[in-house]
Amino acid sequence: MALLRSVATVGGYTMVSRVLGFVREMLVAVFLGASPVSDAFFVALRLPNMFRSLFAEGAFSAAFVPLFAGKVAKEGRAAAHGFAEDALAVLLVALVQLGWSRGPARAAKVVGFAQLGFGLAVVAATAIGVAA
Repeated sequence: MALLRSVATVGGYTMVSRVLGFVREMLVAVFLGASPVSDAFFVALRLPNMFRSLFAEGAFSAAFVPLFAGKVAKEGRAAAHGFAEDALAVLLVALVQLGWSRGPARAAKVVGFAQLGFGLAVVAATAIGVAA
């Protein structure tokens, strides 16, 4: 009986979430319509979420910070910064490739956003005392 109640609870909340999402999409369509303004709105929403998931919550932070800390502890700051530069180079190559797949004009913007996110990861590692 408890399992059925749990399934109903999760299913009910999922249904409410879907209906509210549909209402949100209808309101956005009413107020913004299909225009360059709505395109800019959706890009403005998508980019921060994508970079947050990549750098703040994603596998990059989970992998980079411990490896960076290990480099600092074992080999010193110079080796750690060399490792960070290598990681940035690999990341930039991947992101430039993504930028070129959408058009050469967007590649520079993709690289700029990547540098900002990577810089924040290094600052976060330094702030928690990893790279002190």
